[in-house]
Parts: sequence; structure tokens; C-alpha cells
Amino acid sequence: MAVPKEAVWKRDPHTAAKHDLLKRYLEAWAPILLSRHDVISYAEGFAGAGVYKHGEPGSPVIAYEVFAETLHRFPKRMRVFLMEEDARRVEELQRQMELVRSRQPDDIVKRLAVDIRHGDFHPALLQKLRGADALRKPLFVLLDSFGGPDIPSSLLQELGRHPSTEVMVTFEPSFLTRFAENHEGHRQLGDAAFGSQEWRAVFQQPSSHKFTFLREQYRATLRQAGFTHTLYFEMIDEGNRKLYLIFGTQHELGLEKMKDAMWKVDPSYGVRYRDPRDTQQQMLDLVFDPDTAPLRRILHDFISEAADGRIIPELKRYTLLETVYRPAQVIDAVRQLREAGSVTTEPRAINNKTRVHLAAAPPAPSPSAEQDVLW
Repeated sequence: MAVPKEAVWKRDPHTAAKHDLLKRYLEAWAPILLSRHDVISYAEGFAGAGVYKHGEPGSPVIAYEVFAETLHRFPKRMRVFLMEEDARRVEELQRQMELVRSRQPDDIVKRLAVDIRHGDFHPALLQKLRGADALRKPLFVLLDSFGGPDIPSSLLQELGRHPSTEVMVTFEPSFLTRFAENHEGHRQLGDAAFGSQEWRAVFQQPSSHKFTFLREQYRATLRQAGFTHTLYFEMIDEGNRKLYLIFGTQHELGLEKMKDAMWKVDPSYGVRYRDPRDTQQQMLDLVFDPDTAPLRRILHDFISEAADGRIIPELKRYTLLETVYRPAQVIDAVRQLREAGSVTTEPRAINNKTRVHLAAAPPAPSPSAEQDVLW
């Protein structure tokens, strides 16, 4: 996505989907952590103006409203750190945050601190988080840039050193695939973003695999930074431009709550998912009753790797850690596999004690039986 020249610009479907996802996740994230900690923090490296051309709220406003609502239920504190390099947007952002804060009672305003800074997000954001001692407490960092390779891996490495930090990063692969092969300066930007030169192997990939290759390389960068669990969201706009939103956490509960949020995103925004383990690479539309065919294929392969089958908790954890699906979708998938004759279950009732085996293959026909069929 090209960087807008205006201070306030039109919101596109990608952005609407990202905000829907962010809101749903923060609504789960904030209460869980405030029930355990006295103070938690939220930060943005590319905060924008806080509003879009037709009055839609930006991510800082959305996050603030979620946190204010949460603090009505918890006598705790939250801190919001916002960085923006465009002075015009900083001015508008300050205005928008003053408006949203004016709608809250004084008690909430005192307990929900907002720190807005003008400047390049790196290394200023990291310095601010260190100075406020925010890195040693629960922290969610949104790095929603315009998609280029502008987030250095060194920042991710520093954030990943802290177990309570989670990140969500915007990544658009087309800049590197279109411009970097014959431009050393762009290749160096890629090196800084990925933390190595391994991503450069994209130039030897077939065209149909380039974006997937870069996406998986970037997920590996996050994992190497310490974010042991990653999840990606693939967005395709009307011009068939592809954008990835990649989430990183060190906690299985965070991964589970993000999956809950992703499957609830409004389907009208055009967001689709593709499970990296699905051999058929089927695109998954967001609908109330999602297609679990890729999950059934993945579980079938996973069950086949164990001579003694798998119990339901194993299948649920594998689904959580290794697929885009939710553990809650496992039991229905197993039931459908059984109805198709692909697996058997012991006992027949499917619960956390159930063991799932591959169904025995039908015996091969004897030569005489085969002859009967032919003649």
C-alpha cells in the first residue's frame, strides 16, 4: 500500500478488517491480563491520525475505548504509547484522543494514561517502553505500517526477549518481490527486516510461491525473535494485492484467543485464511459455519503418524499450535472423519478421553474375486 500523502485518508477494507480483528482480540486480552496484573501496556509504532476520512475511528481510538470499558470492571491501570512520524497526523491524533478521553469519567482517564510522541518509531518507541518499564509487564505492540520492509528485526528481537510481550505486524511481500532483486538498497532493507539474507532465496522461487515463501520466512523471523507461536492473516483487496497481518506470542492462551477473534471478523471485509499445512492450499472464507475440510485432511495425516492413534487433547493442541483452526472445531472434524469411514473412535462418544485411530483399509480383492467382477 502506498503511503498516503494526506494527513487523514480513506479507510480501505483491509484496514477495516484489521481493526475488527484488533478490537475483538483486545476485548479478550485486556480482561485476562488485568485480572492478574496491576498495570498493562499497549503501544503502536505507526499510530496515524486516529480517524479516517469519513469519520471511522483509528486503531488508537478503538484500543482506548476497549481499555476504558475494561477498566470499568477492574480497579487497575493501563498505559497507551503512540508513535507517529507525520506532524500533521500527530496533531489530529492528539485531537481525537482528547475527544475519546472526554467521554470517560475522571477516574478512568486517570487510570488510562496516553503518551503520544512525534517521531520515527524506531528506536524511539523502544526507548520509551524501556523508560516506562513497560517491557517487564504485559505489553501488546501493534506495528501496522504500510506494509514495506520497514520494521527492523532488531526491534522484534528486543521485544521477543520479554515473555509477556505480544506483537502484530503488517507485512506486504510485493515490495520485495517487485523491486529488491535488482536494487541493493532494497535488498538491504529486506536483510534488516528478516535479520538475515535467507529471504533472498525468494528470487529463485517460482512466481506462484514467492509470497508464501516470504510469509513463512517472516514467521520464522518472529519465532527466532522469541515469539514461539505465530499466526497470519491473509488479506486480498480489489486490486488483487496481498497483505499479511502476522501475530506473535509466547503463550498458547494468546494464540487461542487470537484464533477466536480471527474467526469472528466480519466476512464482508474480504479477509480469507489459508492453512499452511493444508496440502491442497484451500482458501477459507469467514463464515458462521466454516469449511473444515482442510482441518480434516490435516488431522487425518497427524493421526496416521501414530501407530496407537491420538487422543482428543492431542488433536486439539496440534490444531491450536499448527493450524489456523480452533481447538473447538476438532470434535466436529473427527465426527465427520468417522462418518466418512476414515477413522474410528474409542469409545464411540467423542470427548477428551476418546482415542482416534485410522480406519482399517478394506482388504484387497482376491484374484478370483477380481475375475468375477471382470467377467
